[in-house]
Amino acid sequence: MTHRERFATAWRHQEPDRVPIELKISPAVREHPKAERLVRLIDEHADNLAWTPGPDFGFFGLPTEYTEEVVEEKPGEYRRLRRVHRTPAGDFTAVTYHPAHSDDYHWEQRFIATVDDMRRLAEAPLEAAPWDAEAHRRRVAEIGEAAFPIMGLHHPLGRLVRHATHEEIYAWFHTERELMHRWLSAANAQVIETLERMRPLTAEPIDFQVTAHEMLIPPWMGHALFDEYVFAYDREVNAAIHRRGGRLRIHCHGNCMDFLEKFVEMGVDAIEPLEAPPYADVDLAEAKRRVGDRMMLSGNVMSQDFVRETPGEVREEVRTRIRDAAPGGGYSLRTSGGSAGTGIAMTDETLERVLANIEAYLIAGLEFGEYPIRNA
Repeated sequence: MTHRERFATAWRHQEPDRVPIELKISPAVREHPKAERLVRLIDEHADNLAWTPGPDFGFFGLPTEYTEEVVEEKPGEYRRLRRVHRTPAGDFTAVTYHPAHSDDYHWEQRFIATVDDMRRLAEAPLEAAPWDAEAHRRRVAEIGEAAFPIMGLHHPLGRLVRHATHEEIYAWFHTERELMHRWLSAANAQVIETLERMRPLTAEPIDFQVTAHEMLIPPWMGHALFDEYVFAYDREVNAAIHRRGGRLRIHCHGNCMDFLEKFVEMGVDAIEPLEAPPYADVDLAEAKRRVGDRMMLSGNVMSQDFVRETPGEVREEVRTRIRDAAPGGGYSLRTSGGSAGTGIAMTDETLERVLANIEAYLIAGLEFGEYPIRNA
């Protein structure tokens, strides 16, 4: 099977030739001399998703002119950036702190910080987002059979909770209910209208992914708030995706075990990375029993442990995950981190250990993932 066929077959809840193995490492580590063998193995065997161009939702659905400038810098230590979105609803400004020698950053000021900022979003008129269908077709052709094409989709609430001051936004769910629902109704209607306008522009169904729900479950939100602010809105958007034959995959770290059935009910077709204890609460075998025939499961291999585990331990973990979730299809191996634990700074000694464990993960997937799945 090709990489695309393998993943597609698993997502149809059928058994491919072997379990799809999702695996990417950071661009910097791909260039490291010690990663040369691993890169060859990844390029030959990994069954990854590949992004296609999605609709341009600008800044929360508004057209924007984005600028950023360095407001302070200490070479070798840090720099601070001021980021500004200029929109029809006014300017929205954030400040971020960037440590040297790291791809990560910290928010000092987020774009949505006051009720007035939220009100400006809620009162701004929204139109369907533009989408370049031809760019999408070119990208799908470029991907070919080397990966499974998927499109990122704007999730209004998921984006809001990342770009708003946390102490404020989660309080507004209680104190500004009318405002929040007014904005959510308009923002999700924009997403649905965009999806409907995309339908006649391509003959093939489009599968989507959103990165939102990990901040819409505990400890951020419980079931009551989830039902009020997430479930109904997401179900309408997901129905629009399904009307064209498309499917939705969600990225959701954290304690999602108690939400799996709810995700299925609101139209989620696949989920990753399904983190196990002690990092979260997903029991993969139990998840397979509960929803594995209705939602593709991807993940449950804890790459944050690659800095301390041995290749033998990783091998056994992969064997267990495959045994628990792969029979019948509907499963792909995936690490909990999108770059398999390589996105952080580490010593050469630690890097060697991580690379050895990533290779063990891949080799074990090939060894134990061939269908029919062996129980041994």
